[in-house]
Amino acid sequence: MRNIFRIFRYDARRLYTNVVAVVVIMGLAVIPSLYAWFNILSNWDPYSEDATSNIQVAVATDDLGISIDDAKLNIGDKIIANLKENKAIHWVFTDTSEEAINGVYAGDYYAALVVNERFSEDMISFLGGDINHPVIHYYENEKKNAIAPKITGKVKTSIQTEVDKAFVSTLAKLLLEVSEYAISDKNQGTNLTQKALDKMYDLDSDISTCLTIIDSYMSLIDSAGAVMDAAKEVTDELDSLKDTGSAMADAAQATTDVARNGVDTVSDVATQTLNQTEGKLTLLSDQINDLFGSIDVNTRITDGQIDALITANEAIKNAYDQGIKNVRDVNETVSRDATQVDADFDKVNQDLTELKAMPSKTITDAQNALNSTKADIEQCKSGLQVLSKNVTYSVKPQLRSSVNSVEKSLLEVKNLLNYSSDSINDLANILHSYPEMMKFGKGNLASTRAEVVKMQTGLRDLIKDMEDLENNEQYQLLAKIIETDPEIIADFIVEPVALDKQPIYPMETNGDATAPFYIVLSIWFGALILVAIMKTKVQPIVGLTNIKPYQEFFGRYILFFLIGQLQTLITYAGCMFYVQINVEHPILLYIGCAVTSFSYTFLLYSLTYAFGSVGEAICVVLMVIQVAGSGGTFPVEVLPGFFQVLYKYMPFAYGLTALREAIGGLYEHDFLWALLGLLVYVVISFLIGLIGMKGAKLQTFIEEKLEEQDVIG
Repeated sequence: MRNIFRIFRYDARRLYTNVVAVVVIMGLAVIPSLYAWFNILSNWDPYSEDATSNIQVAVATDDLGISIDDAKLNIGDKIIANLKENKAIHWVFTDTSEEAINGVYAGDYYAALVVNERFSEDMISFLGGDINHPVIHYYENEKKNAIAPKITGKVKTSIQTEVDKAFVSTLAKLLLEVSEYAISDKNQGTNLTQKALDKMYDLDSDISTCLTIIDSYMSLIDSAGAVMDAAKEVTDELDSLKDTGSAMADAAQATTDVARNGVDTVSDVATQTLNQTEGKLTLLSDQINDLFGSIDVNTRITDGQIDALITANEAIKNAYDQGIKNVRDVNETVSRDATQVDADFDKVNQDLTELKAMPSKTITDAQNALNSTKADIEQCKSGLQVLSKNVTYSVKPQLRSSVNSVEKSLLEVKNLLNYSSDSINDLANILHSYPEMMKFGKGNLASTRAEVVKMQTGLRDLIKDMEDLENNEQYQLLAKIIETDPEIIADFIVEPVALDKQPIYPMETNGDATAPFYIVLSIWFGALILVAIMKTKVQPIVGLTNIKPYQEFFGRYILFFLIGQLQTLITYAGCMFYVQINVEHPILLYIGCAVTSFSYTFLLYSLTYAFGSVGEAICVVLMVIQVAGSGGTFPVEVLPGFFQVLYKYMPFAYGLTALREAIGGLYEHDFLWALLGLLVYVVISFLIGLIGMKGAKLQTFIEEKLEEQDVIG
């Protein structure tokens, strides 16, 4: 043991008395820390607005706009105006799209956004029934930088989301305002539906009065003599009949117009519901794709995630059921199609439930289950498309035909009863002059009465349907919802779910997150340059005899250990006070760095001591492999399979874990396990050192073979 410290004192005295050696040692102590500091600072916060605002992205619009009545709408110009207020990216607004695209090819811009010339027209194409999705063309230069496309891609997604939100919000607000007028009018204390019912009640009363008058007149005709004597009375009654009939017909005409609008509203609501349901199913399918991706042995899906998909599917189905309730039984074909869609929804729900068993299935069975789920969703969407067509081309014309039939009957009554006063007087004269004409008139009145009774029957059926609608629980719920401010509901429809982000072990900056990797890498680098510059073999020392191999091994290593710890201390102090990384447990961070340095310097020293120049080469190879596959920059799960297998055997893995625990926060005994893993490599290093102690001939052989070459020595 005494010889070990004598060797160390000899090495220290020789370094102390040599100025050049002292300068070299100082350089060896400082250089690794510079590597860590500068890399951490360069990665400090590259995704902040201050950083991304320097990235140039070109923007241009070819949107020709569209005219609606006398108003000119150009959504592309509005996008440009909004982006001018956005400071997250250095937007460059070019005069033409060609200039923007050519700038991307030339490398002047990282990306370019070009608004399509039909953007405004396509944005409102749904109003004409022929839907075209508006397009924003996105060009990005992927060879200029590896990370920039990820940053600009995020901006691209944000712009698309903002445009979608603005469109959905405006559309939802308009629909709710129209529905508010139709369903709930808080200022007047009534609504359009109730007003239509009131008009129908009045019309029914007028028709009953008309029937009473017609019955009275027919009774008068039966008593021809009495009619002759009471011609004046009949004339007065006919005058009253004319006035009442005209008023009734006018009221009926207005009510029919209201009913026609009601038919359109019911049909349009059903069609809109079906289109929205199809869109929601597309989003559900996208969520499944995002959640599952490509199924492999690493796929881990929880029951909670599957339950969330099931809940979403049931919510879509409930909304669909409520939206088409009023039309699904109007037509036999529509009823059959709606029943089939119900079955498709149930099949999707069953598929999602079966996905819970995925962990117990083979990859092939799990993939088949996932493909089956997607196929059933597409089948459901196809059923919705067929149902939508039948609602549009069958139900709506059928309801309109019923209303037109009522209107036709009203016109016939109006034409029959709308006689002028002169015609009534002429009729009275005819009654006096031609008694036989009364019999002919009675036949016409009987025919008219039958038509009026038929019209009243249809009207009362319509009144019953309207009353049932007002008493419907879903209708009452819809009325209460629409009474809320349309802007509030529109905002909720655009973004119904608020994401509450709860960081676990939060890292304030990207520099904090990358600090463990660069500190560990600098420690390894420091140990590497130590074994590359300083000799591991002890030359004969005057005054020391009978030195054992193990004494040489440990005596020289003390110097390596102390310089390694000095490197670590400087690196740690700079990270804490110069770079100022945010650390949860500063003392544990230093302990982790110190143990990491001990483990790495001992490993590299042992390899070099045992194998000489070959050992140094092995140290370099180990560093290269660990930089690529230690999970320091990218998650281990996204690395090639070779690195995923090798990861748990790499010293970097345990050093990274220890430093991450100290910087981000501790979980149970992970920090201690990481230190224990580093100490395992100390044991391995000692075993390698034994090879050098016992196998001097092997090292001598390797060195001699290298010296035989003129280049390698």
